[in-house]
Amino acid sequence: MSTSSSNSTSRSNSTSSSNSTSSSMSTSSSNSTSRSMSTSSSNSTSRSTSTMRSNSTSSSKSTSRSKSTSRSNSTSRSKSTSKFNVNNYIGVWERMADRFGIADYSVFGGMLLTSIVIGLRMGAAKKGSAAQFLTGNGDISTIPVALSMLAGFLSSITLIGQPAEVYLYGAQQWLFGFATFLLIPIVGYYLIPFFRERNYFSAYQYFGERFNRRFQLLASFLFTIQMILYLALVLYAPALAMHEVTGMNTLMVVTVMYLVCLVYTILGGITAVIWTDSFQVIVIFISLIVILAKGTYDVGGIKVIWERNDHANRTNFFNFDLSPTERYTFWSSFIGSGFLHMSTYGGNQLQIQRYLSVRSNKEARKMLWINTIGWTVVVLLCVYAGLLMFAEYYECDPLTSHQIKTPDQVFPFYVMEKLYVYPGLPGLFISGIFSAGLSTVSTGVNSLAAIWFAELEGTKFRKNLTETQTGMTVKLLALLFGVLSYALVFAVPYMGGLAPGATVGLLSSVIFLGWICSGNSRANARGDIVHPPLPLSIEGCPAEMITPAKMVSERETAFYLFRISYTWYCMIAILGTVIIGLIASYITDLISNCRKPRTGENDVKPNEPALNNLLLNEKEMKIITDHKLVL
Repeated sequence: MSTSSSNSTSRSNSTSSSNSTSSSMSTSSSNSTSRSMSTSSSNSTSRSTSTMRSNSTSSSKSTSRSKSTSRSNSTSRSKSTSKFNVNNYIGVWERMADRFGIADYSVFGGMLLTSIVIGLRMGAAKKGSAAQFLTGNGDISTIPVALSMLAGFLSSITLIGQPAEVYLYGAQQWLFGFATFLLIPIVGYYLIPFFRERNYFSAYQYFGERFNRRFQLLASFLFTIQMILYLALVLYAPALAMHEVTGMNTLMVVTVMYLVCLVYTILGGITAVIWTDSFQVIVIFISLIVILAKGTYDVGGIKVIWERNDHANRTNFFNFDLSPTERYTFWSSFIGSGFLHMSTYGGNQLQIQRYLSVRSNKEARKMLWINTIGWTVVVLLCVYAGLLMFAEYYECDPLTSHQIKTPDQVFPFYVMEKLYVYPGLPGLFISGIFSAGLSTVSTGVNSLAAIWFAELEGTKFRKNLTETQTGMTVKLLALLFGVLSYALVFAVPYMGGLAPGATVGLLSSVIFLGWICSGNSRANARGDIVHPPLPLSIEGCPAEMITPAKMVSERETAFYLFRISYTWYCMIAILGTVIIGLIASYITDLISNCRKPRTGENDVKPNEPALNNLLLNEKEMKIITDHKLVL
């Protein structure tokens, strides 16, 4: 099975160009027998079916249907992107609602109950100040904090979306985890001591000291908007999946999840969040390992998985293509994701709070190592899940055969279709997905409370608060943001005198990337060619399972910038912010100097330490120099 030209309008899964037919992939006299035999999970049957198909010629009827289906395949999968769409779940498990049994409910309920008990037991007894609520007074054990940091990376979107990406585009994502090891020297030996020495509640307090409070407020505001929208999504998505599996009302499930999460988050603070995150990360690992182990056994073993993926050209682990429009390459997966992880480990509020929750810089670095290893294992498990699903659907792709609508549905569909016969496994899978969502929401709500409590610094309101009142204030802030994110759940189905240089750089990057992302979405909606997936096959599907495909017009290739891989977005944002910020700062300083009258001996000379040490805030500057800076 070779890849087809990206510009073809009718991509057959057995051809290397758009002009070839798919007759070599069909059977003649044994066509219907081959299709029915391929539905068996037996490895020997799949191999014999594949042999029959490769050694025979197709009838004209089979050729016609294959052409029509390949046209549908190209358009359907190009319109469906890996970006998570919560509406994609509707209708996936309508035929499987009765497969979620008592054992599954028990596993899922046990996860929720245990989360509440752990959260209240570990956190509710610790009452007091804002520092206790937000950082645990820096006295929490290293391993649970490391697991909680890992939970900050995981979400229901990660566990569903990454295997789907591998299913469509191959295994190049395996480098995502290893890219994080490059960051440990920078984050561990520079950024961690930097934040711990200043004991910030908010990652953005440095902006207030380095530039001014208005720039700090802007950064906090942008983070808040992004986080609230994200929190609304990460619980709505698995709740919609739960609805399709069990028939339970989606909003009722979301409401229960939010209540569970907010109870232990608000009553227990960061201590409850960290210990509950630790338990939920363990649930995620157990669910993934059990499901992948059973799936590997059922498909015929690792050898079968490798052979089928290798035959379909999906075992290229080192794609050195330099084009930024290629969805996954060695460079984008290693360097591009490295920038992404740098921004997450080095400047994200969720992670910086974890650095302040342990006792020393040494423990924080140890925590970073544990988290990095754990994240790498999760990435490898998700990659393996994608390879496993392709091996299972090697001859009958559920996307092309229209059993499901989008790639996001592949992993849940696989679990419910193949593993429902084992009581408790679907419940374990749903528990893993919800654990990822709960850990994200609890961590996010606590982080939002931290940054806005920091925004109150210097106000009359905060100065008049007692220690107990500060603790109550951050709890109310956490409740407020929890309620706001819950309120946005109802909108999810319809979603489809500053420091001039820094501000211009930040906003320019946000606007530019926003334009690229929206253009990418519009191109996918129109059916333009953005990132063509690798070929998938339906030659083994039973005839009654295949939906006749509609004829489609020839598709256009999307604008170049709209085809840039998302793995480069963070690097573009960082470089754009720095470069545009420096240019804007230079221009504004030039204009300011032209307007500023000369003051003679009061001018600050270029060699003064106040100008040489750019990382010092205003208070530290006054210690090393008596000169005044004219701003």
